[in-house]
Amino acid sequence: MKVTLQVNGQEMTFSEQELTAIVEKHLSTQTTEKPTEGKRFDVNPLVINQKLFKKKREDSRQESTRKLIVEAFSEVKKNPEKYAKPFQTLMPKKTWSSKTVAELKELAESLGDCIADWVHQALEWAQRIDNGQSWEAICNESDTANWYRLVVWKNGYTRLVGGSRKSDISEPSSYVDSRSYDSYDRIGGTVPLVVLYR
Repeated sequence: MKVTLQVNGQEMTFSEQELTAIVEKHLSTQTTEKPTEGKRFDVNPLVINQKLFKKKREDSRQESTRKLIVEAFSEVKKNPEKYAKPFQTLMPKKTWSSKTVAELKELAESLGDCIADWVHQALEWAQRIDNGQSWEAICNESDTANWYRLVVWKNGYTRLVGGSRKSDISEPSSYVDSRSYDSYDRIGGTVPLVVLYR
């Protein structure tokens, strides 16, 4: 499908893909709220526009994230008392060199209600996209956070999520490490992703 528009007095024709890229780039340059170390980030699964996640993404990283978000919304329906309500996520300021997984979970519980699981994390990404951040900013570009986030994954073990500006490895916000960590494992360069119910 082609669309012809008047731009600065000139007639221009764009494909659907070109228009999508232009609009996403425009929205990503606007100031949008995103998770920031030491600040709470609002997530409301009940008002996120789920239509943003219906269409398959051509980019494999974006598509993997889209599928996880769709799966998370399914969990919201299955477990509404846990997920179908507003919450906040928090990346605490890191003041330690390393902690065990158990210590990071305890820290999360002392700062909020619990450590985030994969559903909370996917809903945070969905909220960021709903807020106007581009898919590229979340799935392809280097994470701007200082530290990896520790999140409870589907198998009940924890995984590292996102990237870290303080490490030599640059990953996007939606990166999920394939390694699973047990409660006694000691991890550096990582903070727990804290969930606070409002």
